[in-house]
Amino acid sequence: MIATTPTQLILESLRSAPLLIGDLPEAAVLDRSRLGSTGACAVDPLRFDQKLGHLYEQALGRLLESSNALTLLASHLQVFAESGRTLGELDYLLHDHTRDQYIHLELAVKFYLAVKGRDGWQFPGPDPRDNWQRKLDRLRRHQLQLSRLPETRQLLCERFGIDAIQTQQLIYGCLFLPMGQDAVPPLELFSPSARVGHWLYLSEWAQNFAGVEEVLLMDKPLWPVELSSQAKRQFPVISVPRLHQLASERCTLFCLPDSTQPYFLVPPSWPGGMS
Repeated sequence: MIATTPTQLILESLRSAPLLIGDLPEAAVLDRSRLGSTGACAVDPLRFDQKLGHLYEQALGRLLESSNALTLLASHLQVFAESGRTLGELDYLLHDHTRDQYIHLELAVKFYLAVKGRDGWQFPGPDPRDNWQRKLDRLRRHQLQLSRLPETRQLLCERFGIDAIQTQQLIYGCLFLPMGQDAVPPLELFSPSARVGHWLYLSEWAQNFAGVEEVLLMDKPLWPVELSSQAKRQFPVISVPRLHQLASERCTLFCLPDSTQPYFLVPPSWPGGMS
C-alpha cells in the first residue's frame, strides 16, 4: 500500500524506517516483520494533538494489535515498589504466540544534533536539555532493566502468569551533522544505517542556501518519516522569511522541494551554555 495520509506515513515508517540504534547488549531490536500490516491500522486517523512520543506509541500499539504473530497484553504497565513508589513503566507487554515467548518492548523516537566544542563532540537534542548520552544511559540502566526487577517479576507472574521474559526495543530518529560535515563522529551504539541530516545556524543561511525562496516545513508529527515524494506532499510550503521567523525562536526542521535531505535551522542562542 502506498502511504498517502499522515497516519499511513507514520505506520509505514514504524515498519520500515531505519533505526537510530541497533541491537543493544541489554535488548535486541524487535523483529518488525512480526508487526501487523498498515492497511487495517490506517482506517482511523491517529491523534495528532499529542506529544510526538505519545503519537508514535499509539501508532505502534495499532501495529501490535493487528499482528498475526504478536498479542498485545498490556501497554504503559506501571511497576510499583512495596512503598507505593513508581519504579517505572513497561511500554508494551507482548506474547509472541508463534514462538511462545513473552516480550517487554520499549519504544523511543529521538533527534540529536552533533556539536563540536572545546571538549569534543556533544549531541544535544533540539531541546538541549536532552542529549544522546543521557538518553542512552537511562535507556540501558533503567528502562531496559525494568522487566528484571523483582517487583516486575512478581507483577508479571501474578497478573499474567509470566515467569520468563525477553526485553527488546525499537529506537527511531535521526542524527543531524553540521553543514559541511559528512562523516559521522564517534557515537556510542549509533546504527550505521541510521538516518542522517544536517543543521545550520540562521547566520549560516546565505552561504548555504542563497537563492532559495521557499522550503517545505516538516511538521513535528512527521519528523521521523523518511522524505518520500508521498511524505513531502504533506508538508506546507513556506517562504524563507517565514522559516527564519520560526527558527529565530526554536530549532525548525525543513527540506528543499527538490531534495530528500532534512535540515534543522537553529536559533543563535541554541544550544546555550555549551562550549
